[in-house]
Amino acid sequence: MDDPLRERLLGQAHTLINHYWASTLALRQQADMEQVHGYRIAARRLHALLALWRPLIHDPRLERRLQKAVTRLSALRDEQVYASQFVHKRAGARSEEQSKAGRVSQAMVQAQPRVPMLAVSLDEWLDGVAQVPAGFDPLPWYRLQLGLRLSLLLNRIEDEQSAKSRKLSNDKLLRQWHKVRLEIKQIRYGTELLVAMGAGDPEWLALLGRWQEQLGQLQDGRQWYKRLRREKSTPKQQRLLRALRKKGRWQLQRLSCQRGELVGLSLLMLKGDE
Repeated sequence: MDDPLRERLLGQAHTLINHYWASTLALRQQADMEQVHGYRIAARRLHALLALWRPLIHDPRLERRLQKAVTRLSALRDEQVYASQFVHKRAGARSEEQSKAGRVSQAMVQAQPRVPMLAVSLDEWLDGVAQVPAGFDPLPWYRLQLGLRLSLLLNRIEDEQSAKSRKLSNDKLLRQWHKVRLEIKQIRYGTELLVAMGAGDPEWLALLGRWQEQLGQLQDGRQWYKRLRREKSTPKQQRLLRALRKKGRWQLQRLSCQRGELVGLSLLMLKGDE
């Protein structure tokens, strides 16, 4: 790669690492919804950066620690989102609900995470990137990697569904789409790196963003439905459960019809530059 591209790639790496450090410090000071969400985004973008330079520079332990930190925050993030939707926003909440909100808030404080700075490991990783010989461009290879990852994901979904002698239940489909959501999310952060460097189409990012939003809404509804079913049943909760179930069925049908969009995107990524 030429010197201007090298400088841009190094600048991208420094920016994402500094963003991760800032998000880590913010989360250590306060573990509210904003800080938890900010850290998870910064960590996933950093993970995409590490994947961009892999396998030329690969630190498995660094990647495992980063992934572990994100996973530890999943339960806390779910609690915060659920509380914001079904506890704190209920006008005129009964004392039982107010008590529940207090217990959720207390649990959040007690579960305040200690996420790693990874300063030494990331400094060593940056040293490795700086020593990469001029002329090496990781962007085309990473584009192919993301396209292949997306293609394999879609093939796996197709194989799982065609292997069944009967139609998959909605619950199994929801679990399947949840796995897709996790993959789409990381592919999207990888595509951000490509687009920022002019090696990808911004429309790819917009498409993946729409899919991430749709799959996120589906997952939220799935989590809320399971949570509400475990609580004391009231007429209002029964109506909400029926609404969530109906919306979930509609979302599954829509996603199935739109899957061709992802197939087309994977082909574009794998096609490469002409």
